[in-house]
Amino acid sequence: MGSPTGFLDFERTLPGRESPAERVKHFREFEERFTPEALHGQAARCMNCGTPFCQHGCPLGNVIPE
Repeated sequence: MGSPTGFLDFERTLPGRESPAERVKHFREFEERFTPEALHGQAARCMNCGTPFCQHGCPLGNVIPE
């Protein structure tokens, strides 16, 4: 269940990215994965607000709360 202050308690972080000079050497993913602890911290930011603006941030168009 979301916390009404989770958005304020936890700062938003983004995954790290590999430098472009290294990306051109292979065809693997260039974004680093979050650790399970970091994922839980980001998930705790959800407030279950009913009008989730966070859904617009998904590049695949996933309904994030569902």
